[in-house]
Amino acid sequence: MILIKNIFNKQHFLFLLIILTFWGCSAKQEKDLGLLPSAKGEVGEIILVIDTVKWKGPLGEEIREVFSRKIEGLPQPEAMFTVRNIDPNKFVSFLRQHKNIVIVTTFDENTAGSRKLREFFTPESITQIKNNENIFMTNSENEYAKGQLVMNLFSKDEATLIKHLKENRQKIQDVFNNLERKRLASKLFKARKKDLEKSLLESHNIKMVIPAGYKFVPLDSVPEDFVWLRYVEYDYDRNIVISYKDYESEEQFEEENILKWREDIMQKYTQQDSPDNYVIKEKLVPVSTRKVNFNGKYGVELRGIWRLSVSIVGGPFLAYVFYDKDSGRIYYLEGFLSAPGASKREHMREMEVVLRNFKG
Repeated sequence: MILIKNIFNKQHFLFLLIILTFWGCSAKQEKDLGLLPSAKGEVGEIILVIDTVKWKGPLGEEIREVFSRKIEGLPQPEAMFTVRNIDPNKFVSFLRQHKNIVIVTTFDENTAGSRKLREFFTPESITQIKNNENIFMTNSENEYAKGQLVMNLFSKDEATLIKHLKENRQKIQDVFNNLERKRLASKLFKARKKDLEKSLLESHNIKMVIPAGYKFVPLDSVPEDFVWLRYVEYDYDRNIVISYKDYESEEQFEEENILKWREDIMQKYTQQDSPDNYVIKEKLVPVSTRKVNFNGKYGVELRGIWRLSVSIVGGPFLAYVFYDKDSGRIYYLEGFLSAPGASKREHMREMEVVLRNFKG
């Protein structure tokens, strides 16, 4: 029996440890021998194992709403994840080595794909799942490969599972988003700009891990409340700006006030070639905002499109505004990207990793 890391309470966890058997025997033998291969697959890619009939129906539509939802704040539509749909009968050994796997099972059909998925549950587990609608998801790490996550989504019938997916969409997305950020961080921070990190700490009392490639952008004067880091390659231009001021009231977290602060920052410090050419918000595209926990601090996340006020240059931006009680500061932290003609999703995912390691 496989060990399952459940995201719900201990009662469900113990219950699932007892009842659920899911492609575990051969993988466990390999784990015991220490012979598991390393997980494979592209960043943001998910292997989705589901009955073909259900993939084409309402359940498939809801699954796509979860994993293929368009990312807000990108200039061209891009899905949150790249989903590779696999029929259960074609879920062979090399596909089982993928780093992200989602397996979807319901027990209300008798199609070939549904019968194949049902083989991996004990009769007792199926009975228990049918009798307990609250249980619908388990996560298992290193099931068939090292560095892998297998998510199992299941329920007694399609309607019940769709209900759970609608109610837990963000939670399910966060499982893979958090894991992808963790994987990226282990790669991005292998080589660091320790001289920049030291300078940030000495000049602004800011602790932040900076990957190799970034440089300070020289400004006419050295501001006390602003930092600009830039990483330029032939096909993209990544930028990180940091600004801060004293915290005064909760009104500083209102969207209108945040955007006004952003405009003041950018107009003052990001001028390009002339005072009239600086980074602004694209007025035709609304900014999406949501409240977030930013490293244990209350914060607001913003996603939108930026451009230069005069030049024809632009792209997506991601920003966080949060309050640091220890310093008494409210911070504005933004990453903005220019990558003409290229996919922006993974660039912005990397930017998010860098921004979220900010310690203040």
